[in-house]
Amino acid sequence: MSTDKTQRAKLLLRTLLTPSNWSDPAPASKLRVELEKYFSLPTYPVNSGRSALYLLLKSANIGDGDEVLIQAYTCNAVPNPVIWAGAKPVYTDIDPDTLNVDHRDLERKITARTKAIILQHTFGRPGPIDQVLEIAKKKNLLMIEDCAHSLGAEYKRKRLGTFGDAAILSFGREKVISSLAGGAILVRNEKLIKPLEKLIDSLGYASFSSYFREINNFFAWRLFIRKVFFSSFGEILINYLNRKDFFNVVTSNKELVGEKPDWYPKLFPGTFAKIALNEFKNVEQANKQRNKIARYYEKNLKNRQFKLLNPHVGVYLRFVVLHENPGPLYSQARKRHFWFGNWYNSPVYPSRVNYEKLYYTAGSCPSAEKAAAQTINLPNYPSMSENEVRRVVGFINSYQA
Repeated sequence: MSTDKTQRAKLLLRTLLTPSNWSDPAPASKLRVELEKYFSLPTYPVNSGRSALYLLLKSANIGDGDEVLIQAYTCNAVPNPVIWAGAKPVYTDIDPDTLNVDHRDLERKITARTKAIILQHTFGRPGPIDQVLEIAKKKNLLMIEDCAHSLGAEYKRKRLGTFGDAAILSFGREKVISSLAGGAILVRNEKLIKPLEKLIDSLGYASFSSYFREINNFFAWRLFIRKVFFSSFGEILINYLNRKDFFNVVTSNKELVGEKPDWYPKLFPGTFAKIALNEFKNVEQANKQRNKIARYYEKNLKNRQFKLLNPHVGVYLRFVVLHENPGPLYSQARKRHFWFGNWYNSPVYPSRVNYEKLYYTAGSCPSAEKAAAQTINLPNYPSMSENEVRRVVGFINSYQA
C-alpha cells in the first residue's frame, strides 16, 4: 500500500465525515497559488481536464462552424470538449516513433475553418513544439498544450504548458498526480483571461452524488478488488464490472457519443483540491522514480519482438512497448501478477466510443491505428520496487509469441 494512496484515502474519509469540505474554496485557491508559482502563469483550477479544455475554447469564442485540430491516438476527453463547444474535431495522424502528432499531416489538414490546434504531449513526451508553434503563428491559430500526461516535464529548460497560448492539466485517475478528479487551465495569451474569468465566475459545484461513484470506485478497488484481481474469481469479477462500466467512471455513457454530462464544467471541489495539493508536493520525486524505471527498461529490454520508442526528455506517465499481438501477452502477464495497461488501444480511447459521433473516420490516421493495435503499457508506477521491475524485464525478454 503506497503512502500517497493511503493519504488520499484518509483525506476522502475525512471529507465524507465533514461534507462542508466539499464546497470549501480554500484548497483550490491554495492549489492555484502553488501552480502559479510553478508555471509563472495565471492558473485556474477546475473540476477536470475536460472542463479546462471546454472553458478555454469558449473563452476564445470557438464554436459553431469552427474546426480544431487534434491528434488521433488520444482519449475521448480531447474531442468531446471540442464538440461540446460546438466545433468539430479534426484528427491528424501521429509520428509512430513518438506517438505525438505528425506536424506535416497537421499542416495538411488546416482549412479556412480551422481556429485552434491542441498539442498533446503523449505520455509525457514533448510533442513537436517548435514546428507546431511555427504553423500556429503562420496560420494565426490558437495553440493549446494538452499537458494531461506531462505535469513536471520540460522542453529546452522550459516547463511544458508555457509555450502555447494556453494549456490544460488533468489530475484525474492515473495521471502524474491524481486527486481522482480535477484539472487546471494555464493562460499565456492575456486576451483569454477576462472571458475565461467571466466563465469561471458563473460556475458552481457539481453535486456530491455526481462524484460519489468515483469515490466508491476508489474504495472498492483498494479494499477488495485489487486483492482478488489476479485470481480466477477476480478475472470473472473484473470482466463483469467492465461490462457494467464500473471502472470507466471517468468516461460516462454520454461521452461515448459526444454528449456533455451536466457535471462539466464545474468548480474544483475542496475535497479533491486538498488531495491534489498533497500530491503536488511530491510531483518531482514521483516523476524521477517513473523516469528511473523507464531508463532501466530502455537499457535492459532486449526481445526483438517488441518495439521500444527512443528515449526522451520529459516524464514517463506510461512506458510503451509495441507488439504485433498484445492479447496473449496480457493473458500471460496477468498470470504472473503484472499490472500491464492498454493506453491507447484505440485511436480514440476507449474503444467503445462511437467514432461517427466523435467525428473520427476509420482509416484516416493509419499510423495511429497501427500503434493503437500494438500498444502495451509496462508498469512504472512510483512505488514499484526494483525486484518488480526486474521481473517484468525478465518476463518480456523471455516472452515468445
